[in-house]
Amino acid sequence: MMDSRINIAVIVGVILTLAFAVTLTQTDNHGISQEEQTMKVETTEISSEMPYKHISSKKTVDVIGTATKSVEPDTLIIEFGVETVAGTAKQALQQNSEKLSSAINSLKTIGINSDELSTSRLNIYPVYQSHEDLLSGRYVQEIVGFRASNILAVETTQLSDAAKIIDLVIGQGANRVDLVSFTVSTPKVKAVKESLIEEAVLNAKAKAEIAIKPLDQKIVGVSSIIVDDVGYSPSPMFERAGVFASSAPIFSSDQDISVNVNVIFLIADN
Repeated sequence: MMDSRINIAVIVGVILTLAFAVTLTQTDNHGISQEEQTMKVETTEISSEMPYKHISSKKTVDVIGTATKSVEPDTLIIEFGVETVAGTAKQALQQNSEKLSSAINSLKTIGINSDELSTSRLNIYPVYQSHEDLLSGRYVQEIVGFRASNILAVETTQLSDAAKIIDLVIGQGANRVDLVSFTVSTPKVKAVKESLIEEAVLNAKAKAEIAIKPLDQKIVGVSSIIVDDVGYSPSPMFERAGVFASSAPIFSSDQDISVNVNVIFLIADN
């Protein structure tokens, strides 16, 4: 009877042990399954963020178009002045002012008013002379006078009076003509440049079409347009320091005004 009870207890213990082992195994398997599932989800999320996902597949061609127009100048600029030397700075400036005033007054006889005149440069500096010092034998510099230079600029629409203006100011004491320039006024330059933008864009389009034709591509849109309108720099007829006198006529020449545009076209297969 005792042995039967022992056997029954042993059997029950074995059954309970097996049941606990099965439960533990199922719990462990369930934990591994959850971990594997989490890893799969994370792997899917990482693979969806590929490094090339945001790279545009659009094809472009970058072209610069140009348009130029020759324009007749409408403004004359002449820089003239007086240079004087005297024993003192005050004397040099006084003599300079007298001669320059005479030159300015002469311009009024041909219709040049004060609004068309402006000071370009005014300088005064000492004049030195070197001599040998008898005691030391060294050469030293000594101020022997002052040089005054006053340069004015006249800006006028009277282009045909260039030679006449030069002759008048020199006849009244001016001894420097530094610049004679025929240029285009700012409002006119602006208007011409605005009129050239469309032509420059069409030039860029024509260049792009030529470039992509061998590649069997076509223009399907525009990515960007940048307008560069700095294509104008007036060139002086002459520019120099010194004395200039002329009784011969001076003629102006046309000036080139340009506009450049940088256009990026979108292209696709034909």
